[in-house]
Amino acid sequence: MNKHSRRFCSRLLTLSLLFIWLAVLPGCQFEEISVRDDLTTYMDQARLWAATEAKINNAIASAREDQFVHDDFVLETMRPAIGVAREYVVELEGYEPQSPALMQIHQGYIESWRAHEFALVSVVDAVERQDYIQLSRANDELLEAQRSVSDVLAALARLLREAGLAPDTPTGRPLTPPREGFSIDPSS
Repeated sequence: MNKHSRRFCSRLLTLSLLFIWLAVLPGCQFEEISVRDDLTTYMDQARLWAATEAKINNAIASAREDQFVHDDFVLETMRPAIGVAREYVVELEGYEPQSPALMQIHQGYIESWRAHEFALVSVVDAVERQDYIQLSRANDELLEAQRSVSDVLAALARLLREAGLAPDTPTGRPLTPPREGFSIDPSS
């Protein structure tokens, strides 16, 4: 065999092996996590996140119960919540769901809690400067962040129902912003 024939045979063999590999590949079972398994793991993790969320939500609720009237109280209550929210966003970013549907939901969850952090910073800044117009806007941002969390939780509840991990119930009930932390209402 001459040099060109050997090169041709070598390429033909390589292409044949590649073709066989591509033909067999779809039949191989990879250890790809199912949406159901991914959701189960996620919900186990979410239970651990509940205490952190409760700290943030309780601070917000306390400031709102005070109606943002007592500046010192609002600052005492909200400043620590900023740090908790910041650390929580970092913790959420460290969790990586495996299924595309849950990845999308989790990314929305991260963004919702990041919005909480930014809104808390705005609240503290407004109170420190005694800018009550800005405080009103910051409170609106906080409400929007809480609605965003509720929307993400509703999407998670739908995914849980679709995966058969939650009862299939009628929808239509509006979600209220959470006070105590992570919770799923499968009927939403």
